Amino acid sequence: MLFCFIANNTHAADGSDGAFGLTSFAFASYLGTGFYTTSGQNVFVLQMPFEHIIKEKTDTESGWLLKLPITLGFINFDSLKIEELPELNDVGTVTFLPGLEFQHPVTPNWTLIPFADYGFARELDNASNVLIIGAGIKSYYNVHFDKAMFTLGNRFLYAREKSKDSPNDADYSLIETGLNYRVTSDYSFGGEQLYSNLYYINFYYPNNLVFFEQTDNPISVGVEHEVGITLSNIPDFLFFEKPQLGLGVRFGNNVEVYRLIFGAPF
Repeated sequence: MLFCFIANNTHAADGSDGAFGLTSFAFASYLGTGFYTTSGQNVFVLQMPFEHIIKEKTDTESGWLLKLPITLGFINFDSLKIEELPELNDVGTVTFLPGLEFQHPVTPNWTLIPFADYGFARELDNASNVLIIGAGIKSYYNVHFDKAMFTLGNRFLYAREKSKDSPNDADYSLIETGLNYRVTSDYSFGGEQLYSNLYYINFYYPNNLVFFEQTDNPISVGVEHEVGITLSNIPDFLFFEKPQLGLGVRFGNNVEVYRLIFGAPF
């Protein structure tokens, strides 16, 4: 939920509290669905990860992927209790950040993916729009065993937002390293063999980020860690093709995130 994070060298416009009492809510799309909690603050982000394959990647030919994620930020969220979960009329922000990925197979086991994003975020209470530009590169390297696969994933990201209502732009940078261990399950669902995945992710923010900057308890975050488990190769349903679903927990400097995973965790 990146709308809760901003770079240390950015400042809010005078007199503007921003969504959730934060300087910038523009980067919500980059971390996906989850419950984010710290002392006295709880918020919820829901992401719908729509995408379209323009050209399928193979072991020898590059592919193109168009990503069309829509992300909603809920502002009236107090706990994880089912009866208190937010409703659609509690939506405080909407982010639409289309992106294009070029998936290049360096080897059959190693893929490099440069990407670029361009979209907007809107804070509904103040009816203000923010333009977002992001770019970076991802890398995935797979090592196969008998009935298992180990994946090393890396991502470098730089994003920037600009609002006509504020003279100060906010930026965001991230170096991410993920490890995933996939095992073929003894169970099948809908005729498909399921895979279970254990993963770990390290998030490093080169400039440090401030969580809930405009509240009474701002928290500076430099490094975060995440662990979780997912199931993959699930049969198609709705608009999802062989989705990957799971749960993860992220922690770092008094900030806790309970993630709902739709797709690969990194």
